[in-house]
Amino acid sequence: MRTITLLTALWLLLPGCSAQLKQAQTTTVRIDGDCPMCEKTIEKAAYVKGEAEADWDVDAKTARITFDSTRTTLDAVLQRIAHAGYDNERYLAPDAAYAALPGCCQYERSFKRKPQQAETTAQGHDHAGHTHAAQQPATEGQPDALETVFEAYFQLKDALVASDAGKAKAAAQLLDASVRAVDMGTLAADVHTIWIQVMEPLANTATAIVAAKDLEAQRKAFAELTEPMLALVKARAGSTPIYLDHCPMYEGGSDWLSRDKAIRNPFYGAQMMTCGSVKETIAK
Repeated sequence: MRTITLLTALWLLLPGCSAQLKQAQTTTVRIDGDCPMCEKTIEKAAYVKGEAEADWDVDAKTARITFDSTRTTLDAVLQRIAHAGYDNERYLAPDAAYAALPGCCQYERSFKRKPQQAETTAQGHDHAGHTHAAQQPATEGQPDALETVFEAYFQLKDALVASDAGKAKAAAQLLDASVRAVDMGTLAADVHTIWIQVMEPLANTATAIVAAKDLEAQRKAFAELTEPMLALVKARAGSTPIYLDHCPMYEGGSDWLSRDKAIRNPFYGAQMMTCGSVKETIAK
């Protein structure tokens, strides 16, 4: 009887472990690495309590990733793994992160070295008859990797200035898609670090704006984009200035980013178009 009771108790405990991920999805992906130390690092990078976990196979170079689809995404997990120094089938590790790995963990970078062939004929020429070299993957620090994210943000801001809920929704959809499309392997190490921190808040807030039922709800959600976008702008400051503007009236004081020095308030539009001031100018 005691044996049966003990087995029953163990059986009840087992589901409790997997129940931590309530809406669990599991998938297997290829992740480069070399040794048991790599296994520990990859699994540690993937793990977030209640969100995601991974089991990496040293021999197969694959990881079985389980995640709660209501709290995170496979992309977010793989981006963390790339940030830890490990190339995978979706994201390349920054060169600095790879270089920081112990010598025994510096695997052959098969994903990075694999060329992406341009469309050619059997003779090795394109359809115009000109020979082209194989197109290499984007290199670290590529300057335009985040340009679509910035462009979508400013389109959203302009739509709210114009009090156009339809255009704001479309711009938020573009922002969400742009965030998810960023290839982290193209980012410089310092920008990569910031991107890991801001990508989910940006995507989640963009999704909230898309789902908003009216212009006021869109504006309230838009205010939440300022903090992550400001961190990204500062990490990737260019020669063209970006202005951090402040409205003292909206929600007790709210900020937004603009490419124009003139104040055009996205929280009130035509009602109080020039309400606000330049709080900071960001440029190299």
